Amino acid sequence: MTGNNLNALFGRLRLRQLNLLIAIGRHNSLRRAAAELAMTQSAASKALREVESILGDPLFERRRDGLYPNRLGECAINYAHVICRDVIALSDELDEIRHGRGGKVRVGVIMGGVPTVLKDAISQVCEENPNIAVEIHENTSAIMLSMLNSDKLDMVIGRTSVSPDADNYDYLHLAEESISVVAGGGNPLARRKRLKLEDLAHLRWISYPSRTPLNILLRQELGRAGINSAPAPIETASTFITVALLNDSSDLLALLPSDVARFFSGRGLVSILPVALRSHAQPYGLITRKRRNLGRAAKTLIEAIAGQRGAQAAAP
Repeated sequence: MTGNNLNALFGRLRLRQLNLLIAIGRHNSLRRAAAELAMTQSAASKALREVESILGDPLFERRRDGLYPNRLGECAINYAHVICRDVIALSDELDEIRHGRGGKVRVGVIMGGVPTVLKDAISQVCEENPNIAVEIHENTSAIMLSMLNSDKLDMVIGRTSVSPDADNYDYLHLAEESISVVAGGGNPLARRKRLKLEDLAHLRWISYPSRTPLNILLRQELGRAGINSAPAPIETASTFITVALLNDSSDLLALLPSDVARFFSGRGLVSILPVALRSHAQPYGLITRKRRNLGRAAKTLIEAIAGQRGAQAAAP
């Protein structure tokens, strides 16, 4: 885009026009979009003509049943969302500062990243910055990347390999995640010196949801062991549900990241079974969106996570 066109964008484009694009995209109707924004339909029509003139092309297909964004319109609406969310974030952060608070950071994390990276980083941030609010979500990488894309999270500790658009993210490698087979705390199987997956063929697995890396890994391991008729799994992304179910039954098994397994095993909540898996450790890292401006609170947590990574790398 030329300098003159950029000057037009900066000089003429208004937040109200961007809100109008978002509303039209939501309703596919100029009338309903105008009503949502408390504008007259003629004012909304004029504003739409102005923004299309500024951007240089029509953004919507005019059909008998409404307005539908073309490819340029979809792009403009996506960036309108980003700009409006940034303005909201600016307002929120200014309000936090005015009231003596340190802002808020929203982080998503896969199960394996909690005991190895996030726990100590959160403790450091909360100790050094008592005014920073922290919101934590644990889920699958795919779900949390979707939340990151829609600006519901500031960062994710997870895997970009589950996304077809991995190039849209900045990625800092944090750790390799090894996996353990676990049963309920005190399960007699844990007293065995060695077990094979074939020895567990009659038991039922608690698994992460389909198409997630941990679910795929389990199916690969069962296939290599020739177990093709195991009982139907119980699928959940909740660590709490997994551990609670394991403790209530001697006939259930699960795969957990080894650091998570050791955390719960040390508290008597699960037993780590002596099963050697063939699968290699899976990498995960700190994920943020490219060209996304982050607030002070998010930057503070990122610095703490990077510091934890450096300390772990330097440890003997």
